[in-house]
Amino acid sequence: MIAIGSYVLLAILAGVALVLVKLGSRLVTRAMKELVSRGKLTVDIASFLGSLLRGIIWVAGAVFIVTDLAITFGLSGALADSIWSFLSVNAGRFGVMIVILAMGYVSVRIFTIAFSEYKRRSKLHPLTLELFQNIVRYLVYAIVAVLLLTNLLVIAGLQTLAGSLVTLFAVFIGLVVSFAATGSIGNALSGIVIMSWRPYREGDRVEIGVDTYGDVAEVDIMFTKIKTIKNELVHVPNSQVLNNKIVNYSTLGKVIVHYQVTIAYEVPRKLVERLLLAASKLTEGLVPEPEPFVLVRELSNNYVLYEINAYTDQPNRLITIYSDLMKNSLDTFANAGVEILSPQHIAVRESTLIVKRNQENAGKTRPRKRLLT
Repeated sequence: MIAIGSYVLLAILAGVALVLVKLGSRLVTRAMKELVSRGKLTVDIASFLGSLLRGIIWVAGAVFIVTDLAITFGLSGALADSIWSFLSVNAGRFGVMIVILAMGYVSVRIFTIAFSEYKRRSKLHPLTLELFQNIVRYLVYAIVAVLLLTNLLVIAGLQTLAGSLVTLFAVFIGLVVSFAATGSIGNALSGIVIMSWRPYREGDRVEIGVDTYGDVAEVDIMFTKIKTIKNELVHVPNSQVLNNKIVNYSTLGKVIVHYQVTIAYEVPRKLVERLLLAASKLTEGLVPEPEPFVLVRELSNNYVLYEINAYTDQPNRLITIYSDLMKNSLDTFANAGVEILSPQHIAVRESTLIVKRNQENAGKTRPRKRLLT
């Protein structure tokens, strides 16, 4: 009768423990939902805390049932000794596991706050930010799970398997990072860098590399859209943007407009400088201050290389300003009777034509010798 009564009591206690565990789990779930509805906790934090508390409740219930079983079968002393011995040997490992759990929780919390703050000032689409937030969160979860599982394997005496698990996880992360550095994922990461760094904004006049020049129409996660001066919409992959030079003319107060001409040595230097400065004064969009200036850049065998430098406060009109400056230079030099030798060309002078014509006439009138037969 005593044995049967003990078994009945064990069954009752186990049932009560299961009921309490289920009730406690439901209370934790309701409490987390209530905190979320009141704005006390975010959904992610509430989910994490709810899972942690429910796990603790189930572990406590399992410990209670196992202890009840040991007491019923008279194994309480042996069980207590075994538990004490196990805990004393692996106390350090359990301490490390607690620290890992705490660091995982703190990391997830920090990343959640960081993403929440970034959403307020970022132009990224909310779904994109949520995607990257989930990637970071699950990565932290994976690292925590691998570390916990490694410690459990070491506690179980499977050190070799634990080392293999860490190696496989490291290789997997390396492959993921390598794949992310190329292709579409790398392009998306470049887009995030550009949106965070903000080297340009919509409407800015930019030059990317050596081929793309125009106004920024849109910046998204994959491409930067440039509207060129020829009214073409060019989609530049963000990875190419980061791999090339970026010149943002809209962020500059004043930009130097400069180009070079080659003039013959017989033309006085001061005359060339006056003509170039006069052309710059006639050009709309160039400012008088700072004053334009002329540089002599090269003394070649056949010509002198001059460079006109002037400032503009309208960088969005650079192409038009360059064109107007060159037109005014052509007109100014033409009115002054000065020949521009750039691009280089061969000039056939009148004296050369006269000599060539005389030689041709002399050949035509020269008497031919008769052949004697």
